Amino acid sequence: MNNKNKITGKIINHNSSFIGEIYFDENIIDIKKNKSDDFENIIVPGFIDLHCHGGNGFDIMEGSSSIVEMSKYHLKHGTTSIMPTTWTNTLENTISALENFNNIKSDNPHILGVHLEGPFINPKKLGAQPNLTQMPSLEFINKIIEVADVKIMTLAPEVDGMQKFINDLVSLNIKVQFGHTLADFTCCEKIMKDYEIGFTHLYNAMSGNDHRSPGVLSAALSKGNFAEIICDNIHVSKQAIKIAHKCISGLYAITDSISASGLNDGEYNFANNKIKKEKNSVKIISDGTLAGSIVTMDQTFKNLISMDFSLEEAVSLTSYNASRYLELNNVGVIDKNYISNFVVLDKKFNLKEVYLNGKKIDA
Repeated sequence: MNNKNKITGKIINHNSSFIGEIYFDENIIDIKKNKSDDFENIIVPGFIDLHCHGGNGFDIMEGSSSIVEMSKYHLKHGTTSIMPTTWTNTLENTISALENFNNIKSDNPHILGVHLEGPFINPKKLGAQPNLTQMPSLEFINKIIEVADVKIMTLAPEVDGMQKFINDLVSLNIKVQFGHTLADFTCCEKIMKDYEIGFTHLYNAMSGNDHRSPGVLSAALSKGNFAEIICDNIHVSKQAIKIAHKCISGLYAITDSISASGLNDGEYNFANNKIKKEKNSVKIISDGTLAGSIVTMDQTFKNLISMDFSLEEAVSLTSYNASRYLELNNVGVIDKNYISNFVVLDKKFNLKEVYLNGKKIDA
C-alpha cells in the first residue's frame, strides 16, 4: 500500500473514536490504531442526505442535468450519498424531471435513488409545496418507477384511500414517511402497527404534540424508530432536536436544501413560489413561510457539535442512522470492507477533504 491510499487522523464512528490510519482503495482495506495522541485530521463517514431538492442554482425538477449538478454541489460539501427529492407536481412534470434518472444513478455512485415528497399530501398543510396535490394513485407510482428508482415517499396518512396505497408502496419496497399532514395520533398508530413508518422533516408541516389532541409528532416521538430532521438552527430549536434524539433511536439529519443553497442573498423561485434568501434562510415572499433550507451537511455536522452533541452522536445523525434506515450495509461506518466514503475535517470541524469510493473529490 502506498501513501496515496493512506490517511491518518482521529477516526469517528457512531460508537467509537480513536486515532489511527485508514488504508484504502475503493473499499477500506485495513485500519490500524496509533498509540500517539497527536492528530491533525478528524475523519468521519461520508454524510448521507435522504431529503435534498437542489443546490447551487439547480433543482431536481429541472431534469437530469440539474440532478447531476446539484448532487455534485452537495458532494463537495461531504454528502457522499444523496437522495434527490421531488416536490408536489403533476405526473407529466414529475416524469419529465426524472426521465433518464436511472442512467444518472448508474454513472454517479453517490446518488441513491429518488425521494418523492408528495403529491399525495394534505392540501391544508402544504408548507412551501405548490397546491398540486392528488389522491393516492398506484398508476402514478407505477409510471414513475418505470423511469426512476424510488426509495422513499412522503405522504399524508389521513388522505382517503391511503391505507391500501401504503400497502402497495411497501410491496414495491418503497419506504413510507408521514409528512405535510394533519393526521391525528390514532390514524398514525393504526398504520404504524403494521408498517415501519418514517417521518419527514420532523416537527415541520405536521400536526403536533398537543396534550389533548395528539398528532403526527406525538406518534413519532412515542412510537417512531426513524425520522428525519433539519438541523440548520432555523427550522427546529436545539431543545426540540434534543428531545427527538432522546425519543427516536434512528433520528437522522437531512438538509431539505433547495436550489438557492450556495447562491447569494436575493430573490429566487422554488416550487412555483417567489422566495427570498436572506440571513441563512429562505422564505416565501408572500407569507413568510420557510421554503426548505440552504444548509449543507458539513454545516449540519458543525451545528450538531455546537448543540453539544458528541462527535459520535453527530456521526449517528449525519450518516449512520440514515444508512440503517435504508438498510445499507456498505456505508455509514468507517470499517474494513466498507466503501471508502469519508470526510476529513480539521480540529474546528471545517471541511478539508471528501473521498467518494476512495477517490478524492476536487474542491
